Amino acid sequence: MRRFFFRTYQYSSFKKSAALTVLIPVILLSMVLLPQTGFAQEQDTTRVQVERDLERAIEDIDPEESDLDLEELIEFLENLANNPMNINRASVDDLMQIPGLNFRLAQNIVRYRTEQAPFTAIEDLGNVSGIGPATLGRIRPYVSVGTGLELGRDLYLNPRFWTNNSRFEAFTRYQQVLQEQEGYTRPDTLGGYVGSPIKYYQRFRYTSNHLSLNLTQDKDPGEPLTGPTDFDFTSWHLEVRDISKLQNLVVGDFSIAFGQGLLLWSGGAFGKGRDVIRGPSKNERGVRPFTSAQEAIGFRGVAATVGNRLQFTGFYSDRQRTATVIDENTVNFPTQSGLHRTLNERNRRNNLGQTTVGGRIRAQIPYGFLGVSAFHNHFDKTVARGSQPYQQFNFSGQNLAGYAADYRLLLGDAILFGEFAYTDNGGYGFLSGMEYSLGRLTDLLFVYRQYDKALQSIFGAGFGEQSGRPRNEQGFYVGIRHALTDQIRISGYFDQFKFPAPRFQTTQPTSGYDWLASVEYQPFRELSMYLLARYKVRDQEYTGTDALGRSIRLLDDNSRTNLRFQADYQVHPRVRLRTRFDMVRAQAAVSDASWGYLVFQDIRFYPTPRLQIDARITMFDTDDFDSRVFQFENDLLYVLSNTMLFDQGQRMYFVIRYEATQWLDFWFKAATTVYENRNVIGSGLAQIDGNRRSDIGVQARVRF
Repeated sequence: MRRFFFRTYQYSSFKKSAALTVLIPVILLSMVLLPQTGFAQEQDTTRVQVERDLERAIEDIDPEESDLDLEELIEFLENLANNPMNINRASVDDLMQIPGLNFRLAQNIVRYRTEQAPFTAIEDLGNVSGIGPATLGRIRPYVSVGTGLELGRDLYLNPRFWTNNSRFEAFTRYQQVLQEQEGYTRPDTLGGYVGSPIKYYQRFRYTSNHLSLNLTQDKDPGEPLTGPTDFDFTSWHLEVRDISKLQNLVVGDFSIAFGQGLLLWSGGAFGKGRDVIRGPSKNERGVRPFTSAQEAIGFRGVAATVGNRLQFTGFYSDRQRTATVIDENTVNFPTQSGLHRTLNERNRRNNLGQTTVGGRIRAQIPYGFLGVSAFHNHFDKTVARGSQPYQQFNFSGQNLAGYAADYRLLLGDAILFGEFAYTDNGGYGFLSGMEYSLGRLTDLLFVYRQYDKALQSIFGAGFGEQSGRPRNEQGFYVGIRHALTDQIRISGYFDQFKFPAPRFQTTQPTSGYDWLASVEYQPFRELSMYLLARYKVRDQEYTGTDALGRSIRLLDDNSRTNLRFQADYQVHPRVRLRTRFDMVRAQAAVSDASWGYLVFQDIRFYPTPRLQIDARITMFDTDDFDSRVFQFENDLLYVLSNTMLFDQGQRMYFVIRYEATQWLDFWFKAATTVYENRNVIGSGLAQIDGNRRSDIGVQARVRF
C-alpha cells in the first residue's frame, strides 16, 4: 500500500494538485452559490439507477476474455428507462424484464391490479406484497401508470390505434482514437487498414404502442465508407405487436431469449456480480426487435409469437456470417468481432451462409410457466472444429439441431426455475435453481448447473463461470441477501465449479471456486457506500519436469483477490461525487503475487437543468497484466464502457450532455490515458508509439 501511494505521489503530484485546484472551487461554488432546488436530483435519479444496473451487469466481466456482446443489454435498459412500462397493462412476462422484479413480484403486481384496483400512481406499488422501499426505488425509473387515453384493441382500422404513443428517435455518433495506430501507417497491400480511423454509427427508429420500425448502420474504425449505402453493417426491422392474440411479428433483424439461455439466448444478460440473487436467474425476453450494431449476434428473417396463456413462437433466419477460410469448402466457426478493416478481412466478409429455423411452445399454468424450444441450423460450407485440445468438442459439419425444455414455478415462498438442453451430436446440459424468501428481509438462491463437454449450444448464453456459450462446466452456486436494517444490507455468494475437459490454454480438466461478500450502507438519501471483497481461484497449467527430466503439464492455483470501497454523495442537488478505491492481488501458478491499485474521483454537475457534466480522474498502478483493474465509465448514449487498465498511469475523461431543446440532445466525451512506465501502447495493427492514448466521441439525438 505504501509503495503505491509513494510511487503515485512521485509521478502525479502535480497533476493531482492541478485537478484538485479545478475541482474544489467548482464544488464549493456549487454548494454556496447555487439555489437549493431539487430539479437536478430528480433528473439524476433515473440515470443513476440505469448506470447502477449496468455496472452490476458488467463490472466483473473481463472484456479481454468475455465473448458476451452486451450492447443489446444497455440498449434494452436505456429504452426501458426512456419508455417506462405501463404497470396497468404489462403482462407477467413484460414485468419480469424490469431489473429488480422476479416472477413472484410480477405475479403479485398483476394480481393486485386485477383483484384490487388499477394503479393510479407508482407509489401504489408499495401496497403490493413483497415490494418494499428498496425494490420500489430500484424499479421506479422503468415503470409508469400509463395515460388516461388507452385506445381499444379492436380499432385496427383507426390510424390512431397504430400511432398512439408515437415516438421517433434518430441519432448519429462519431468516435475516434486521436493517436495514429500502426494499421493506418501500413499500405493496405501490406496488411494495413483500408479505411479511416473514424467509428461512425447512426440509427433511426419509430415506435408506438403497436409498431416499431428501425434502421441501424455502423462503420468500425479501419473500415471504408464510400457512401450512404456502403456501411459495413446495416440492421433493420419492422415489428407489429400487441394485436389481440398476436404478441408480436418481426420482419428483419431480431433477437431471441428463451428459458434460462441454455439453447437460445442472444444479447446480454446479468450474471455473477453484486446482484447475488437476481443475476444468475434469467427472465426470458422472447422475440425482440434487434437494434444494436453487434454484427455477430441476432437473427435476420421473420419471427412471430401468438397466444396468451398458451403461446406459440416460430422463427426463420437466413443471414451471412464471416469466417476464416481453410480451403474452398471448409471454414472455421464464424468470427465474433464483426471487423472488416484489412484486405484479408474484407475478402472473407460475409462468406458463410447460415440458415436457422426454430420455435417454442410455452404454457402458463396456475403455478408458473412450462416451455419447450427447438432449432435446426445449416451452414452452406463445412465448419471445422479446430485442432487445439480445448476445441476437440466444438461444432463441426454443416447441420446442427437443438432441443430444450424449461420451467419457472412459484410454490409458496420459493421460485423454482431450470432448463434442460440437448444437441443432436449427443451433448446435453441442464440448470436447476431455487430462489427462496425468508420474509421481507432475507433472500436465498441455489443454482446447480451441468453442461456436458459435448454440448454445442451455438446460440446459448447460460449462467456459469465461463461467459458465453454453456459447455464443459459443472458448478453449484449459493447466494444470500439480507437487510440488517433499513440502511444496511449484506449480500454474498459462493460458487464452486469444474471443467471436465480442457478449456482455453489448458490440456486437462481443471476446477476452482469463487466467493463474494458485500456490505451496502445508506445512512441517508444523499449518501450511499459499499464495501466489496471477492476471491477467485482456478487451476492453471504450467510446464514442469518429471523424475526422468521429461517435460510435463502440471496444475497449480491461479488466484485473484479484489477489495473495493465506493461512496456516492449528493453534496448538493446539482452535484454528486463518487469515490472508489480498488485493490487487487493476483498470483499465477508458481509465480510471486502481483498487486494492482485504482483510485478515482468523479463528479456529476448540473450547471443548468439542460446541461449535465460528468468528469473523472483515475490513478492506477499494477505490477503486470494479471493484476489489471477495471472501471465502468459514463459515456455517450447506448455506448458501453468497461475500461481495463494496467501498468502505471492516469486516466481522465469528461462527458457533457446538453439538452438544446425538448427534441434535440448533444453528447461529447473526451478521454485520455497516460502511462508513466511505457512508450508503446497496444500491439500489432493497434499499436501506438508513445505513452498516451486519447479518444473523443460526439453524438446528437433528435426525438419527438
